[in-house]
Amino acid sequence: MKTKDITRIAIMISIIIVLGFFPPIPLGLLPVPIVIQNAGFMLSGLLLGKKNGTIATLLFLLLVAIGFPILAGGRGGMTVFLGITAGYLFAYPFATFLIGWASERVNPYNQNIFWGFGITFLFGALFIDFCGAVGMSILSDMSLFKSLMANLAFIPGDTIKAFLTAFIAQRISKSFDQRRN
Repeated sequence: MKTKDITRIAIMISIIIVLGFFPPIPLGLLPVPIVIQNAGFMLSGLLLGKKNGTIATLLFLLLVAIGFPILAGGRGGMTVFLGITAGYLFAYPFATFLIGWASERVNPYNQNIFWGFGITFLFGALFIDFCGAVGMSILSDMSLFKSLMANLAFIPGDTIKAFLTAFIAQRISKSFDQRRN
């Protein structure tokens, strides 16, 4: 692995950690809060691609498992992988991989913001919310249907996060391209 790749992975992990400093916003109807941190996993897939983005996400989750309190709300440790948010956590590396894979295929270098948004919304927001709903259903008394319906509360915010992530990725990618020339 090149030094440039290691550096970008480390920077992305740092960005994801910083996004965890934003406090979670609790919802009355769901035991899962709204967090900004999941935008970091989406950005990881767009900027680093399927391989390095997934590595960054897995390393972040390893730090969480070790006990670093770097999840939104200052949570960490193995217990978060057994709690109500486990479905979301397990979805992050898959979402990062899928975003990176799709982006590399149809939107290399993030030149089209609308493709970036579509990829991020489908494989990021919707995929993470679906996996989170399945996990919430398994780990609680809530039926899958109720869990899926409750997760609809995340869609407006996730739509904004997906668009901002695609916008940021396009801007950063343009900056990388200008420096290469």
